[in-house]
Amino acid sequence: MAAASLLLLVAALAVAAPDWTDCPTSCRCKWTSGKKTALCKDGAFTRLPDSLDSEMQVLDLSGNSISRLGKDAFKSAGLINLQRIFMRGTRLRQVHKDAFRDLIILIEVDLSENEISSLDPETFNGNERLRVLNLSGNPLRQLVQAQFPSLPHLRSLEFNGCQLESVHRDAFIHLAALESLNLKSNLLRNLSEAAFMNFAHLKSLALDGNPWQCDCELRGFRDWFLSSNLQSISLSCSGPEELKDRLWKDVAREEFACPPQVFLVPYPQVQAEAGGNVSFGCHVIGDPEPKVTWMYEGRPINHTWLILEAEEGLLDKWVNISVFNVSDADAGIYSCIAKNSLAVVSSNVSLVLPEVVTATTLSKSDPGLVWWASLVVGVAVSCSAVCTIVAVCCVKSRNNRRRQNMKASVSFTDQEKKLLDVSIATTTDRGTGSCEALGAEMELLEPPVHITIESEPLPLAVFPPPPEFSTSTLPAGAFGNIFISVSVSRDPTLDTSRCPDLLDLSHRAKPVYHGMATLPRRPCAVPQYDNMGPRVTAGGSSTLSLPDSTAELPPPPPPPSCAPLTPEFVSL
Repeated sequence: MAAASLLLLVAALAVAAPDWTDCPTSCRCKWTSGKKTALCKDGAFTRLPDSLDSEMQVLDLSGNSISRLGKDAFKSAGLINLQRIFMRGTRLRQVHKDAFRDLIILIEVDLSENEISSLDPETFNGNERLRVLNLSGNPLRQLVQAQFPSLPHLRSLEFNGCQLESVHRDAFIHLAALESLNLKSNLLRNLSEAAFMNFAHLKSLALDGNPWQCDCELRGFRDWFLSSNLQSISLSCSGPEELKDRLWKDVAREEFACPPQVFLVPYPQVQAEAGGNVSFGCHVIGDPEPKVTWMYEGRPINHTWLILEAEEGLLDKWVNISVFNVSDADAGIYSCIAKNSLAVVSSNVSLVLPEVVTATTLSKSDPGLVWWASLVVGVAVSCSAVCTIVAVCCVKSRNNRRRQNMKASVSFTDQEKKLLDVSIATTTDRGTGSCEALGAEMELLEPPVHITIESEPLPLAVFPPPPEFSTSTLPAGAFGNIFISVSVSRDPTLDTSRCPDLLDLSHRAKPVYHGMATLPRRPCAVPQYDNMGPRVTAGGSSTLSLPDSTAELPPPPPPPSCAPLTPEFVSL
C-alpha cells in the first residue's frame, strides 16, 4: 500500500515538473549533438527570451533584431549554463563589457554580420574557456592594444571583412594559444611582425584581400610572413604604383622602401639682423638611409657655413647648418636635400635681412616745386604693421607763392599766419644751430633733399606710402615697417647771425623739436614788441590786423640782432 502511494507521488511530481523542451512559440528546443539546444532563428525577438530552461546549453538567435546586449544580459535571463551562443545578423550594435559575465563554461560565440563598431577590451573577461570567437562582418576599424583579456584556450579568431585599418602590435598579447587568425578582406596597408611573435601555435593566418602598401613599413612583416610557412594564398602589392600587383615573393626586400621626408626648423622664412648668427635644422626620415646635403641658391655650400650633424639613427636624423656674422651676401634661399634609392626630396627656407632704399624727393630743376618742408604725421595701421614717417627740412624760397597756397585756419590771426609762412622750424643737431630764415625772399638749398627708407619685409599688409614715395621712384615691396630720416647739406656761406633760433629759449632745457612752428602766446594784455611788430590786444593779435583801429602806434623798435627770443614765444 505504501509502495503504491510512493509511486503515485513520483508520477504526480513528474507531471507537475516543467519540460525543458517547452519553448516559446518562435523557438524549437531539442537535443543537438548531445546538447540542450534552443533554436530561435528569425523569431522576431528584440531582446533575449526569458522563458527558456536554465539548463539550456546552446542558444541560436541568428536573424532576429536585438540591437543591444546590456550588463549581465544572459545571467538576467537565467541562461548561465550556455556553452555556445549564435547571434549572427541580429543588427547588434552595442555589447556591454559584462554582457557575458559568469558564463564560465562558454566555449563559442558568434557575433558576425552585425553593426559593432567598437569592442571594449574587457569584454569576455572571465570567459576563460572560450575557444572560438567570430566577429567577422562588423565595422570595427581598428584593434587596440590588449584588445582581448586573458583567454588561454582561445583557438580561433575571425575578423573577415571588418574594415580593419590598423592592428596594434600588442592587440593579441593575451591570446597565446591562438591557432587560426582570419584578417581577410579588410583595409590593412601594413602590419607589424611583433603582433604575431607571441603565437607559438599559430597554424593559419589569412591576409588576402587587403590593399597592402609595399614600403618600408611592411618590409619586416613581409620577411617574417614569407619565412613562416603560414601563407596559403600568395599576397600582392596594391602600392606604390611601381610595385602594384606584384607578388610579395617576387619583390626584393630592398624595394620595400620609403621616400625621404624633410622637415625644416624654422620654416619657411627666417629674418636675421646683420652681424648676428642664425641656424637651420633639417630633420630627415627615410628608409633606406637618406643622404642629406645643403645647398645655397642652388649651389653647394662653402666654408663660410658650418654643418652640424646630430645622428639619432640611420633612418631618422638631424643635419643642421649655422651661419655666423650674417651679411647681405648670406641672404637667400637655403635647401635641405635628402636622397635615397626611392626618391629625392627637398625643402627650402629663406634668410632675409632688412632692406635700405634711398630716394631723392626734391629737385632744383622742378620749377613747380619751390618749397617743401613739413612734418608728416605717423600713421598707425593695424596691430602688427606700423608706418611712421618723419620728414624734416630747412629751405629758402625765392618768392611768396607758398604763402598764397597755404590753407588758413580759423584759429589763426593774419599775423600768426605770416609767422607760420616763414617759420618752418626744424632741427637735427641743436649744437649746430638752426637755419630758419625770416626774409621775404627764399631760395632752394642745394643739394636736393635725400630720404633714406629702412624697411623690414613682412608678410602683412601695411598702409600704402604717401604720393611722394610712389613705386615709380622706389622698388616694389620696399614698404613694411618704414622709417624715414631727412638730411640737408647746410650752405657754409649762410649768415646764421641773421637767422635767430626761435627754439633757443634760455630759460629751459633744450629738448628735441620736430617740425614745430613758433606762435605768440595769446593771453598778453600789455603791449609788447618783437620783430613782427606791436601786439596790443588781449588775444595777442597785432593792431595791424584790426580793421578800424585808430590808435596811435608807438614807433617800431630797432631790428633785433638775432638775440634769443623771450619766453612769451612758445612752440605749438
